[in-house]
Amino acid sequence: MKPISDVRQFRRLWLATATSNLSDGVSLAAAPLLAASITRDPALIAGITVVQRAPWLFLAFISGALADRLDRRRVTQAANWIRAAAFATLLVAVVSDSMSMSLLYVVFFAIGTAETLYDSSTAAWLPTLVESKDLAWANGRLQTTYVICNEFVGPPVGGFLFAAAAFAPFALGTAGYLAAVGLLALIPAAVKRRQEAEYEPLTVRSVKADIGVGARWYWSSPTLRAMSLVAAVGNAASAASYGILVLLAQEELGVSESGYGVLLAAGAVGAVLGGMAAGKVGEWLRPGTLILVTNLVSAASTAGMGLAVNPAVTVVFMALDGFAVLIQTIHVVTLRQQIVPNELMGRVTSVYRALAVGSFSVGGIAGGLLAKSFGIPASFYAGGAAMAITAFIVLPVLNNARIARVKEEAEASQAPEQQREEIS
Repeated sequence: MKPISDVRQFRRLWLATATSNLSDGVSLAAAPLLAASITRDPALIAGITVVQRAPWLFLAFISGALADRLDRRRVTQAANWIRAAAFATLLVAVVSDSMSMSLLYVVFFAIGTAETLYDSSTAAWLPTLVESKDLAWANGRLQTTYVICNEFVGPPVGGFLFAAAAFAPFALGTAGYLAAVGLLALIPAAVKRRQEAEYEPLTVRSVKADIGVGARWYWSSPTLRAMSLVAAVGNAASAASYGILVLLAQEELGVSESGYGVLLAAGAVGAVLGGMAAGKVGEWLRPGTLILVTNLVSAASTAGMGLAVNPAVTVVFMALDGFAVLIQTIHVVTLRQQIVPNELMGRVTSVYRALAVGSFSVGGIAGGLLAKSFGIPASFYAGGAAMAITAFIVLPVLNNARIARVKEEAEASQAPEQQREEIS
């Protein structure tokens, strides 16, 4: 069944995502600060990023299959219940003074597992709420909200709360996830029925077979493979650099605990502006050119952050990085949703994100080891160089002509039978 624009239901999904992202943003500052109060080892601190992203390597395929089998509303609610329980565990541990790095690792592995469920389900859910022509609009709002809550509002709140009382950010985070559960419950069953009417009968096959279908579809698309490579390298570079940003801020720049949250928020201003400008940039630049330019800007910005001249210069580079990354993310996610059939969206997206998001673990390990062996700035330089090289490696596939042809083929294959006959 063709998706219809349902702004009211989209807004409920949008608000639920905002509240959960606010909780994520609070932890973005509070978790490294909590870890830094336990150890100063950069490899151990970077390990938080590693364990949080590791589930994408092992569990994303199952999460994608479940997103195509089950009611996506219930899956997203379950994911937020898990994250709420994980934050509540940290709250109790901090209050009882029983915090340890091993507990942090366990909690953030659980949070990462829940993220595979939530992200796979929402990515597949969105195209059932809005028309294909509205996907860039909807993705722009979701991605901009992600940045505002996850990077602009959440980190300074997390930093200030942690400085006031170490347990406070985790109490707020727990409440945010619980609020998201309630908001998702407001999306009526009619949306679920429309969504499920599109699906092939999956229950007659095994989960393993479902995963195989998604993996084969992903592998058959050079465009998807190239986009996931760009995302994987970019995320690995991000993990290698941002995973130890707290040490760069405190040891190289002399930033305080509360100032660290402000540093993250100031850098996110660029990302917010990128979300606002994404539509216009998409009109000015064709997709292949847009991906190339944003890759190179992000690469230069990441390397520039490693200079650590002073907090103001670092903020400028962080803002440029956020601006470029968000513009690219909005258009790449929209392109993926346009070329993948919705009945396969959860499974194909899970394969894509297993590689793209799973690379955070590799980057986190590499960044921690580079920082330990060659100094903190080395991780930033290496990440920038890797992104610049990748931008040119994928150019033969992610160029304007190839992308236009792939979109035309996808539109033709997903059109109703009568329209396909007319096209042919």
